[in-house]
Amino acid sequence: MRIRVGAGIWLLVGALICIIILVLALFLIVFPQRNKTNEVEADIKDTETSIQLEQNRLSQMKQFDKDPEQFTRQIDVLQERIPENVELADIIQQIDHAAEEAGLDFFSIVPSLPVSAQGFYVVTSEATFYGRYFNLVEFFNHIERLPRSVKIMTLDIEAAEGGLPYLLIRITFKTYFTTTQGIEGLMQSTGG
Repeated sequence: MRIRVGAGIWLLVGALICIIILVLALFLIVFPQRNKTNEVEADIKDTETSIQLEQNRLSQMKQFDKDPEQFTRQIDVLQERIPENVELADIIQQIDHAAEEAGLDFFSIVPSLPVSAQGFYVVTSEATFYGRYFNLVEFFNHIERLPRSVKIMTLDIEAAEGGLPYLLIRITFKTYFTTTQGIEGLMQSTGG
């Protein structure tokens, strides 16, 4: 007994074999080549990044050749904005002056003990002010222009006892310094 196979079946088997060959070609030839292409593109991107970094260094060196004193001036500015010792009285005076210039009433300041953070020392303080919204905006403008680096961390605003437009403002800020000079006085005054 012989089974007769029609032309349609042979056509179907041929199509199935073609599909299998295409799938094998995809897995054995196309996909590995695509992975190699992705790796080469990643290498090209890394190389372009490296070239850009080197070009930036070259431009910095050219600027240094034009004006070798610029880095000294930048270091001097940083040393002024982040001094060696805590100078807490100076911080309070600068904050009070900024508040006075902005039209805010400076009520209180509560500094914390300095902590070490990434090669610097940080004093976190909470200050309380009384004034209007636009005085607060002006105060932030004055804070940005202080000779000392001050970073505002939190801002809490609520209506003052007299009601709006007057506000009770609590600001938590950080100031930075580079050595432990002057910390002894803070430790003694807090009983530490």
